[in-house]
Amino acid sequence: MSQELQFHPIANDWPLIEGFEFADLCDSIQVNGLRVPIVIYDGMILDGRNRYRACIETGAATNFEDFHGTEEEAEALVDDLNRHRRHLTTGLLASVAARKATRKQGGDQKSEDIKLQICSSIPTRAETAKQMGVSERTVNHAAAVIKADVPEITKAMEAGTLAVSLAAAVVALPQEQQEEVQALASEPEKMREVARDLVHNHRAQGTGENEWYTPEEYVDTVREFLGGIDLDPASSEVAQKVVQAGRFFTIEDNGLEQDWAGKVWLNPPYAQPAISHFITKAVDEFNAGNVDEAVVLTHNYTDTAWFHNAATNCSAICFTRGRIGFVSPEGKKAAPTQGQAFFYFGERVEQFRDAFSKTGFVVVAA
Repeated sequence: MSQELQFHPIANDWPLIEGFEFADLCDSIQVNGLRVPIVIYDGMILDGRNRYRACIETGAATNFEDFHGTEEEAEALVDDLNRHRRHLTTGLLASVAARKATRKQGGDQKSEDIKLQICSSIPTRAETAKQMGVSERTVNHAAAVIKADVPEITKAMEAGTLAVSLAAAVVALPQEQQEEVQALASEPEKMREVARDLVHNHRAQGTGENEWYTPEEYVDTVREFLGGIDLDPASSEVAQKVVQAGRFFTIEDNGLEQDWAGKVWLNPPYAQPAISHFITKAVDEFNAGNVDEAVVLTHNYTDTAWFHNAATNCSAICFTRGRIGFVSPEGKKAAPTQGQAFFYFGERVEQFRDAFSKTGFVVVAA
Protein backbone atom coordinates (compact mmCIF):
# COMPACT_ATOMS: atom_id res chain seq x y z
CA MET A 1 0.00 0.00 0.00
CA SER A 2 1.15 3.55 -0.71
CA GLN A 3 0.13 4.80 2.74
CA GLU A 4 0.15 2.96 6.02
CA LEU A 5 -3.22 2.55 7.76
CA GLN A 6 -4.02 3.93 11.19
CA PHE A 7 -5.15 1.77 14.08
CA HIS A 8 -8.69 2.24 15.33
CA PRO A 9 -8.94 3.72 18.89
CA ILE A 10 -10.94 0.65 19.99
CA ALA A 11 -8.08 -1.62 18.88
CA ASN A 12 -5.60 0.53 20.83
CA ASP A 13 -7.28 -0.41 24.12
CA TRP A 14 -5.05 -3.49 23.86
CA PRO A 15 -1.23 -3.15 23.72
CA LEU A 16 0.72 -4.38 20.72
CA ILE A 17 2.79 -7.54 20.99
CA GLU A 18 6.56 -7.15 20.97
CA GLY A 19 9.80 -9.06 21.35
CA PHE A 20 9.88 -12.77 20.59
CA GLU A 21 6.08 -12.90 20.13
CA PHE A 22 6.23 -10.37 17.29
CA ALA A 23 9.33 -12.04 15.86
CA ASP A 24 7.51 -15.40 15.79
CA LEU A 25 4.54 -13.79 14.03
CA CYS A 26 6.85 -12.26 11.42
CA ASP A 27 8.49 -15.65 10.81
CA SER A 28 5.10 -17.34 10.41
CA ILE A 29 3.79 -14.75 7.95
CA GLN A 30 7.02 -14.78 5.98
CA VAL A 31 6.74 -18.56 5.55
CA ASN A 32 2.97 -19.02 5.27
CA GLY A 33 1.72 -15.62 4.18
CA LEU A 34 -1.20 -13.75 5.81
CA ARG A 35 -3.81 -16.41 6.56
CA VAL A 36 -6.29 -14.28 8.57
CA PRO A 37 -7.52 -11.07 6.90
CA ILE A 38 -6.97 -7.68 8.56
CA VAL A 39 -10.30 -6.17 9.63
CA ILE A 40 -11.08 -2.55 8.71
CA TYR A 41 -13.64 -0.34 10.51
CA ASP A 42 -14.19 3.35 9.69
CA GLY A 43 -11.14 3.24 7.43
CA MET A 44 -8.83 2.08 10.24
CA ILE A 45 -7.53 -1.28 11.40
CA LEU A 46 -9.87 -2.79 14.00
CA ASP A 47 -8.31 -6.27 14.21
CA GLY A 48 -4.95 -7.37 12.86
CA ARG A 49 -2.63 -4.55 13.94
CA ASN A 50 0.13 -7.03 14.71
CA ARG A 51 -0.44 -8.99 11.50
CA TYR A 52 -0.37 -5.73 9.55
CA ARG A 53 2.91 -4.69 11.20
CA ALA A 54 4.36 -8.12 10.41
CA CYS A 55 3.34 -7.79 6.76
CA ILE A 56 5.03 -4.39 6.56
CA GLU A 57 8.13 -5.82 8.28
CA THR A 58 8.41 -8.86 5.99
CA GLY A 59 7.01 -7.41 2.79
CA ALA A 60 4.19 -9.99 2.71
CA ALA A 61 0.98 -9.29 0.79
CA THR A 62 -1.91 -7.92 2.85
CA ASN A 63 -5.55 -8.94 2.74
CA PHE A 64 -8.40 -6.83 4.15
CA GLU A 65 -12.06 -7.20 4.97
CA ASP A 66 -14.54 -4.64 6.27
CA PHE A 67 -16.44 -4.89 9.56
CA HIS A 68 -20.10 -3.90 9.41
CA GLY A 69 -21.59 -3.27 12.83
CA THR A 70 -22.04 -0.81 15.66
CA GLU A 71 -19.23 0.60 17.78
CA GLU A 72 -20.38 -1.59 20.68
CA GLU A 73 -20.18 -4.66 18.44
CA ALA A 74 -16.74 -3.60 17.23
CA GLU A 75 -15.51 -3.29 20.82
CA ALA A 76 -16.98 -6.68 21.71
CA LEU A 77 -15.21 -8.26 18.73
CA VAL A 78 -11.83 -6.80 19.66
CA ASP A 79 -12.17 -7.83 23.31
CA ASP A 80 -13.29 -11.35 22.44
CA LEU A 81 -10.46 -11.93 19.97
CA ASN A 82 -7.79 -10.55 22.31
CA ARG A 83 -9.08 -12.57 25.26
CA HIS A 84 -8.63 -15.75 23.21
CA ARG A 85 -5.23 -14.89 21.77
CA ARG A 86 -3.39 -13.52 24.79
CA HIS A 87 -2.09 -14.65 28.14
CA LEU A 88 -4.32 -12.52 30.37
CA THR A 89 -2.67 -11.14 33.48
CA THR A 90 -4.40 -8.88 35.99
CA GLY A 91 -2.04 -6.12 34.93
CA LEU A 92 -3.00 -6.45 31.28
CA LEU A 93 -6.73 -6.46 32.04
CA ALA A 94 -6.40 -3.44 34.34
CA SER A 95 -4.35 -1.62 31.71
CA VAL A 96 -7.00 -2.28 29.07
CA ALA A 97 -9.74 -1.10 31.43
CA ALA A 98 -7.82 2.14 32.12
CA ARG A 99 -7.40 2.79 28.40
CA LYS A 100 -11.07 2.08 27.76
CA ALA A 101 -12.07 4.59 30.43
CA THR A 102 -9.85 7.21 28.81
CA ARG A 103 -11.23 6.56 25.35
CA LYS A 104 -14.84 6.67 26.52
CA GLN A 105 -14.18 10.06 28.10
CA GLY A 106 -12.96 11.43 24.78
CA GLY A 107 -9.23 10.68 25.10
CA ASP A 108 -7.48 10.59 21.70
CA GLN A 109 -5.70 7.26 21.27
CA LYS A 110 -5.21 7.19 17.49
CA SER A 111 -1.44 7.40 17.95
CA GLU A 112 -0.02 4.27 19.54
CA ASP A 113 2.69 6.24 21.40
CA ILE A 114 0.30 8.78 22.92
CA LYS A 115 0.65 9.81 26.57
CA LEU A 116 -2.78 9.02 27.92
CA GLN A 117 -4.73 11.71 29.72
CA ILE A 118 -6.27 9.64 32.50
CA CYS A 119 -9.91 10.51 33.17
CA SER A 120 -11.21 11.08 36.68
CA SER A 121 -14.66 9.63 36.10
CA ILE A 122 -15.32 7.09 38.85
CA PRO A 123 -18.41 5.63 37.10
CA THR A 124 -16.47 5.06 33.86
CA ARG A 125 -13.55 3.40 35.67
CA ALA A 126 -16.04 1.25 37.59
CA GLU A 127 -17.75 0.23 34.36
CA THR A 128 -14.57 -0.75 32.51
CA ALA A 129 -13.20 -2.51 35.60
CA LYS A 130 -16.30 -4.68 35.72
CA GLN A 131 -16.05 -5.28 31.96
CA MET A 132 -12.49 -6.58 32.34
CA GLY A 133 -13.17 -8.49 35.56
CA VAL A 134 -10.83 -6.52 37.85
CA SER A 135 -11.38 -4.11 40.75
CA GLU A 136 -11.76 -0.38 40.26
CA ARG A 137 -8.84 0.24 42.63
CA THR A 138 -6.66 -1.98 40.43
CA VAL A 139 -7.70 0.03 37.37
CA ASN A 140 -6.82 3.27 39.20
CA HIS A 141 -3.35 1.87 39.91
CA ALA A 142 -2.93 0.83 36.26
CA ALA A 143 -4.05 4.28 35.10
CA ALA A 144 -1.36 5.89 37.27
CA VAL A 145 1.27 3.63 35.70
CA ILE A 146 0.11 4.43 32.16
CA LYS A 147 0.02 8.14 32.90
CA ALA A 148 3.60 8.04 34.23
CA ASP A 149 4.65 6.93 30.71
CA VAL A 150 7.47 4.61 31.74
CA PRO A 151 7.28 1.89 29.04
CA GLU A 152 9.40 -0.71 30.86
CA ILE A 153 7.22 -0.50 33.99
CA THR A 154 3.98 -0.59 31.99
CA LYS A 155 5.15 -3.67 30.08
CA ALA A 156 6.26 -5.37 33.29
CA MET A 157 2.84 -4.69 34.83
CA GLU A 158 1.01 -6.04 31.79
CA ALA A 159 3.25 -9.11 31.64
CA GLY A 160 2.63 -9.85 35.31
CA THR A 161 6.26 -9.29 36.32
CA LEU A 162 5.17 -6.46 38.64
CA ALA A 163 1.85 -6.54 40.50
CA VAL A 164 -0.32 -3.59 39.55
CA SER A 165 -0.07 -1.94 42.97
CA LEU A 166 3.71 -2.45 43.02
CA ALA A 167 4.07 -0.93 39.54
CA ALA A 168 2.03 2.09 40.69
CA ALA A 169 4.32 2.47 43.70
CA VAL A 170 7.41 2.25 41.48
CA VAL A 171 6.32 5.12 39.21
CA ALA A 172 5.85 7.24 42.35
CA LEU A 173 9.52 6.73 43.29
CA PRO A 174 12.23 9.33 42.55
CA GLN A 175 13.50 9.24 38.97
CA GLU A 176 16.82 7.56 39.75
CA GLN A 177 15.07 4.72 41.60
CA GLN A 178 12.60 4.24 38.75
CA GLU A 179 15.55 3.94 36.37
CA GLU A 180 17.10 1.31 38.63
CA VAL A 181 13.96 -0.82 38.22
CA GLN A 182 13.70 -0.14 34.48
CA ALA A 183 17.25 -1.32 33.91
CA LEU A 184 16.24 -4.81 35.07
CA ALA A 185 13.48 -5.29 32.49
CA SER A 186 15.30 -8.32 31.02
CA GLU A 187 15.57 -9.96 34.47
CA PRO A 188 11.96 -10.28 35.71
CA GLU A 189 12.67 -11.93 39.06
CA LYS A 190 15.38 -9.46 39.98
CA MET A 191 13.25 -6.56 38.72
CA ARG A 192 10.44 -7.58 41.06
CA GLU A 193 12.79 -8.05 44.02
CA VAL A 194 14.50 -4.67 43.55
CA ALA A 195 11.15 -2.92 43.04
CA ARG A 196 9.81 -4.34 46.31
CA ASP A 197 12.93 -3.29 48.22
CA LEU A 198 12.94 0.25 46.81
CA VAL A 199 9.25 0.79 47.49
CA HIS A 200 9.56 -0.58 51.02
CA ASN A 201 12.59 1.60 51.78
CA HIS A 202 10.93 4.66 50.26
CA ARG A 203 7.89 4.23 52.49
CA ALA A 204 10.08 3.87 55.56
CA GLN A 205 12.56 6.64 54.75
CA GLY A 206 13.36 9.63 56.95
CA THR A 207 11.85 9.80 60.42
CA GLY A 208 9.17 7.20 59.78
CA GLU A 209 6.43 9.74 60.44
CA ASN A 210 4.83 8.93 57.09
CA GLU A 211 3.48 5.74 58.67
CA TRP A 212 1.91 7.27 61.80
CA TYR A 213 -1.87 7.62 62.08
CA THR A 214 -4.01 10.24 63.81
CA PRO A 215 -5.64 9.05 67.07
CA GLU A 216 -9.35 8.36 66.88
CA GLU A 217 -10.49 11.21 69.16
CA TYR A 218 -9.04 13.86 66.82
CA VAL A 219 -10.50 12.24 63.71
CA ASP A 220 -13.88 12.07 65.45
CA THR A 221 -13.69 15.83 66.07
CA VAL A 222 -12.93 16.46 62.40
CA ARG A 223 -15.71 14.14 61.18
CA GLU A 224 -18.28 15.69 63.52
CA PHE A 225 -17.29 19.22 62.52
CA LEU A 226 -17.34 18.51 58.76
CA GLY A 227 -20.48 16.40 58.95
CA GLY A 228 -18.64 13.50 57.36
CA ILE A 229 -15.39 13.06 55.42
CA ASP A 230 -15.76 12.75 51.66
CA LEU A 231 -12.08 12.28 50.86
CA ASP A 232 -8.85 11.31 52.63
CA PRO A 233 -6.20 11.78 49.91
CA ALA A 234 -3.13 10.52 51.81
CA SER A 235 -4.25 7.39 53.57
CA SER A 236 -4.19 3.60 53.81
CA GLU A 237 -6.52 0.67 54.39
CA VAL A 238 -5.46 0.60 58.06
CA ALA A 239 -6.14 4.30 58.63
CA GLN A 240 -9.63 3.99 57.15
CA LYS A 241 -10.74 1.84 60.07
CA VAL A 242 -10.77 5.14 61.98
CA VAL A 243 -11.22 7.79 59.27
CA GLN A 244 -14.10 6.12 57.37
CA ALA A 245 -13.90 8.49 54.40
CA GLY A 246 -16.20 8.14 51.42
CA ARG A 247 -13.11 7.88 49.20
CA PHE A 248 -9.41 7.60 50.01
CA PHE A 249 -6.13 7.38 48.13
CA THR A 250 -3.17 5.24 49.16
CA ILE A 251 0.49 5.74 48.27
CA GLU A 252 -0.08 3.52 45.23
CA ASP A 253 -2.99 5.71 44.08
CA ASN A 254 -0.79 8.81 44.44
CA GLY A 255 -3.31 11.36 45.72
CA LEU A 256 -1.29 14.18 44.18
CA GLU A 257 -2.34 12.91 40.74
CA GLN A 258 -6.03 12.52 41.59
CA ASP A 259 -8.95 14.97 41.64
CA TRP A 260 -10.09 16.13 45.08
CA ALA A 261 -13.65 17.13 45.91
CA GLY A 262 -16.08 17.64 48.76
CA LYS A 263 -15.08 17.72 52.43
CA VAL A 264 -11.46 16.70 52.84
CA TRP A 265 -9.44 15.44 55.79
CA LEU A 266 -5.68 15.43 55.20
CA ASN A 267 -2.89 14.17 57.44
CA PRO A 268 -0.10 14.32 54.84
CA PRO A 269 3.20 12.44 54.89
CA TYR A 270 5.49 14.68 56.92
CA ALA A 271 8.78 13.98 55.10
CA GLN A 272 9.99 16.39 52.45
CA PRO A 273 9.23 16.96 49.65
CA ALA A 274 5.92 15.08 50.01
CA ILE A 275 4.45 17.40 52.64
CA SER A 276 5.12 20.49 50.50
CA HIS A 277 3.47 18.84 47.52
CA PHE A 278 0.38 17.82 49.50
CA ILE A 279 -0.02 21.28 51.07
CA THR A 280 0.24 22.89 47.63
CA LYS A 281 -2.32 20.43 46.26
CA ALA A 282 -4.74 21.15 49.13
CA VAL A 283 -4.41 24.92 48.68
CA ASP A 284 -4.84 24.69 44.89
CA GLU A 285 -7.87 22.38 45.06
CA PHE A 286 -9.58 24.61 47.65
CA ASN A 287 -8.85 27.85 45.80
CA ALA A 288 -10.13 26.27 42.57
CA GLY A 289 -13.45 25.54 44.27
CA ASN A 290 -13.10 21.77 43.96
CA VAL A 291 -12.86 21.25 47.73
CA ASP A 292 -15.78 22.60 49.80
CA GLU A 293 -14.00 22.41 53.14
CA ALA A 294 -10.77 20.88 54.39
CA VAL A 295 -9.05 20.20 57.69
CA VAL A 296 -5.31 19.56 57.42
CA LEU A 297 -3.13 18.31 60.30
CA THR A 298 0.64 18.91 60.39
CA HIS A 299 3.45 19.55 62.85
CA ASN A 300 3.68 23.25 63.76
CA TYR A 301 6.83 23.93 61.76
CA THR A 302 6.13 27.64 61.50
CA ASP A 303 9.49 28.42 59.87
CA THR A 304 8.87 26.34 56.75
CA ALA A 305 7.63 27.54 53.36
CA TRP A 306 4.86 24.94 53.22
CA PHE A 307 3.52 26.02 56.65
CA HIS A 308 3.37 29.64 55.46
CA ASN A 309 1.64 28.51 52.26
CA ALA A 310 -1.07 26.78 54.30
CA ALA A 311 -1.34 29.60 56.86
CA THR A 312 -1.75 32.34 54.27
CA ASN A 313 -4.45 30.46 52.36
CA CYS A 314 -6.51 28.89 55.16
CA SER A 315 -9.33 30.47 57.16
CA ALA A 316 -8.21 29.49 60.67
CA ILE A 317 -5.60 27.46 62.55
CA CYS A 318 -5.87 25.47 65.76
CA PHE A 319 -2.54 25.11 67.59
CA THR A 320 -2.81 22.02 69.77
CA ARG A 321 -2.59 22.05 73.53
CA GLY A 322 0.14 19.48 74.07
CA ARG A 323 1.44 17.06 71.46
CA ILE A 324 -0.54 14.48 69.55
CA GLY A 325 0.59 10.90 70.15
CA PHE A 326 0.34 9.53 66.63
CA VAL A 327 -0.15 5.77 66.34
CA SER A 328 2.06 3.39 64.35
CA PRO A 329 0.66 0.50 62.25
CA GLU A 330 1.65 -1.77 65.17
CA GLY A 331 -0.33 0.33 67.66
CA LYS A 332 2.63 2.06 69.28
CA LYS A 333 2.31 5.74 70.28
CA ALA A 334 4.80 8.30 69.00
CA ALA A 335 6.41 10.99 71.14
CA PRO A 336 6.82 13.98 68.79
CA THR A 337 9.20 16.76 69.84
CA GLN A 338 6.81 19.56 68.84
CA GLY A 339 3.12 20.40 68.84
CA GLN A 340 0.72 20.23 65.92
CA ALA A 341 -1.62 22.50 63.96
CA PHE A 342 -5.02 21.92 62.36
CA PHE A 343 -5.55 24.19 59.33
CA TYR A 344 -9.14 24.93 58.33
CA PHE A 345 -10.10 25.85 54.78
CA GLY A 346 -13.71 27.01 54.55
CA GLU A 347 -16.24 29.62 55.56
CA ARG A 348 -17.44 28.24 58.94
CA VAL A 349 -14.72 29.79 61.07
CA GLU A 350 -16.80 30.23 64.21
CA GLN A 351 -18.02 26.65 64.06
CA PHE A 352 -14.39 25.54 63.63
CA ARG A 353 -13.42 27.58 66.69
CA ASP A 354 -16.20 25.97 68.74
CA ALA A 355 -15.33 22.45 67.59
CA PHE A 356 -11.56 22.72 68.15
CA SER A 357 -11.41 24.92 71.28
CA LYS A 358 -11.02 21.75 73.37
CA THR A 359 -8.02 20.74 71.23
CA GLY A 360 -6.07 23.98 71.43
CA PHE A 361 -6.30 27.72 70.76
CA VAL A 362 -7.73 28.89 67.45
CA VAL A 363 -6.48 31.89 65.49
CA VAL A 364 -8.26 33.37 62.49
CA ALA A 365 -6.00 33.74 59.46
CA ALA A 366 -5.56 37.25 58.09
